[in-house]
Amino acid sequence: MSTVRDRLLDALDHAAGHDGNALDAPIALLWTDEARQWAGAVGQLRRDRLILTLGAYDPAIWQGPAYWLRTVISGELVVDGSPGGLPIVYLPGASRGDLRAIADIDSALAPIAGLQHRCELFGHPNGKDWTVTSLLSNPDSGLGLSVAGDQETAKGLAAGMARLLDMPVAQLAHRHIDADFVHGLLNPDPVRALLNYIGDPARARSTMDNAAWTAFLQQAEHDYRFSPERDGEVEAARLLGLAKGAWGAVWQRYREHPSDYPNIPDRLRAARPDELLPEPMSAWPQENEAKEDQLRAALLDLPNLHAAPARSTLLQLEAEHRERRNWVWSQLGEAPLANALEHIARVAELTTPAVQQATVDAIASGYASDGWRVDQAAIDAIADAPTGPARDAVAAVLDAIYRPWLHDLATALQTAIGPEANADTYAAGAAPVVADGDAVVFVDGLRLDVAHRLRGRLESVGLDTELTSSLAALPTITETAKPVLVPVDQGQLAAGDVLDARRAPDGPSAGMAVLEGLMEKARIQVLRGAETGDPSGVAWTETGEIDSRGHKLGVDLVDELDNQVDRIADRVRQLIAAGWRRITVVTDHGWLLLPNGLPKNESLPVAVTVKKKGRCARVKPGAHIDTPTVPWHWDRDVRIAVAVGITCFEKNKPYEHGGVSPQECVVPRLVVTAGAAPTSDVTLGQLLWRGLRLRALLSGLPDGATVQLRATAGDPTSVIADHVDVTQEAGQYTWFVPDDHEDEVVHVVVVDAAGAILLQRATTVGRNT
Repeated sequence: MSTVRDRLLDALDHAAGHDGNALDAPIALLWTDEARQWAGAVGQLRRDRLILTLGAYDPAIWQGPAYWLRTVISGELVVDGSPGGLPIVYLPGASRGDLRAIADIDSALAPIAGLQHRCELFGHPNGKDWTVTSLLSNPDSGLGLSVAGDQETAKGLAAGMARLLDMPVAQLAHRHIDADFVHGLLNPDPVRALLNYIGDPARARSTMDNAAWTAFLQQAEHDYRFSPERDGEVEAARLLGLAKGAWGAVWQRYREHPSDYPNIPDRLRAARPDELLPEPMSAWPQENEAKEDQLRAALLDLPNLHAAPARSTLLQLEAEHRERRNWVWSQLGEAPLANALEHIARVAELTTPAVQQATVDAIASGYASDGWRVDQAAIDAIADAPTGPARDAVAAVLDAIYRPWLHDLATALQTAIGPEANADTYAAGAAPVVADGDAVVFVDGLRLDVAHRLRGRLESVGLDTELTSSLAALPTITETAKPVLVPVDQGQLAAGDVLDARRAPDGPSAGMAVLEGLMEKARIQVLRGAETGDPSGVAWTETGEIDSRGHKLGVDLVDELDNQVDRIADRVRQLIAAGWRRITVVTDHGWLLLPNGLPKNESLPVAVTVKKKGRCARVKPGAHIDTPTVPWHWDRDVRIAVAVGITCFEKNKPYEHGGVSPQECVVPRLVVTAGAAPTSDVTLGQLLWRGLRLRALLSGLPDGATVQLRATAGDPTSVIADHVDVTQEAGQYTWFVPDDHEDEVVHVVVVDAAGAILLQRATTVGRNT
């Protein structure tokens, strides 16, 4: 298992590498460390690498003055016990800048300076020293861990390196490393020591010196009435599972972070009492596994029941298994069906009333009000069961209770529309009306339940939202429905040859190039990628890949939805931060998703169609078919065949759209505006550049507020430099900006504990105005 030590050595080796075809091999690797953060690690790394330290002469620890270092580097002097290899020269208290400032270089460092052109430097890609925080958190050249950026954490990491080095990286990967975590490394923690012992006694002993081990033995005897040397780890696991007396706090600690102790489940398995129903049942993994197996069998049997008794059975199962969501095994991902059952029961409750025949407006209104919650619960149930057997069980139960509801609801909407639908029966939503300061964000396949997720994300960061719904153009496919949403004169578009619109009267198909041309003619900015445009005008942009990922992944789309929602939310926040007054999020259609696939429909021969897709087809003029039809949005004389209910003209389709159902037809429209600005007394007294160093004086920061230097004011991921303390003056923040940002506009941003911006100020790197 890879440890922090292993990864740090890998980083050193990588820095020492060179292109043998272009460069001579380095004679040494220079490791500058102005803040002396790595001092605690160097001694422990010497058993693996030849690491020399600049300092007072002490050959026992491979330390000496500059001329001694040069002698060792040249090979004229060999240090005792050296593992060999390329010398690594650790320079505590020296920075890269110190090496390069030849005119002012310290006399103790001067003999080394001349070697730098024949050596490689171990440092951050931005040209600065690697700090412990930056190396642990850097996703490209470091370990990619989540590390707090405050000074207390940084100091603690430097002081705790001796203990951190031997920690497995996998154990840290899902933790946020902050001051509290680091203090746990530095300070005695008998509960953690006890859990470490239960999981791996040999490893726990190897991490303690004799004094620490003796203290641990005494603590175990005194506080927990347990002797590690006499009783062993299985007995400790039995006491842990029973959780009586002082062991209750140990069990609680284990429950808080069970992934920190990956071997404890096996210990608990071995320690389970012999009783038929051992108490507490929640402590023993076998009990959870047995109940998961029982639940899986029950769910797989549900398709044999009619929908009503299946729903009743589900509610009984939920009452029986609800408690297991509070067991530690749920937290460890070992109770996926107990977790999924919460959402399955929600599907059962919400689909209990039979679907009634009604008008288009009544069906659309009911779905927009509450029906989308069924789809949300079904998606959540699938997502909570990521493994094959668990997902198969969820798929089976959704076939029993969700599939009939989907089919009945789709059939009701198809009946309400009818083959001769007119604008009074079914009217597609128009393009948003825009004015200066408005940006339209198009998302392909933003189904209504997913739009509610997006709304929650945006409101959680202080943005105001208004979510309404309308009907998609028929058929519910992008080439038909997307052009309807473009905020230009719709008279410039006409029916195409297949299922697409075209530029009127007989121009090319209205693909994105044509639509962009119409928008540019209407003075609408088309923003690509991360462009933010001019907020004094009108803009159109596109983001998200929900529909394309759905077609590619099928049911596994559920595992990506949260990432897609985050991506869309980030784009909206970026536009709001850039100054756009109002963002309108629109979409062309929704979709149907069933894990076991939509039923195959064999009723429509290909020969009678101009174009046939998964849920719809353009019918040839005069062709006789038995499949229901609806008028085409772009030419009401053209008949569009739609698959009955939730059937599909193609097989093996768990994800599809193009037909008539509330999930495909009732589409969201989300209007987003900036929320009320947080009130604060934050003031910025001064911004002063000295070369690439920026100093800011701030006052009035509330508790929990942070100050950042960002490339883009509204993008919290665009921080370009860490703030450093260079004086004791209260309220002073200083950044050293990488020279590749010179003459760029950057932003000093103050954000509160929730991430809302309290103050921002633009400044040009290196320039005082």
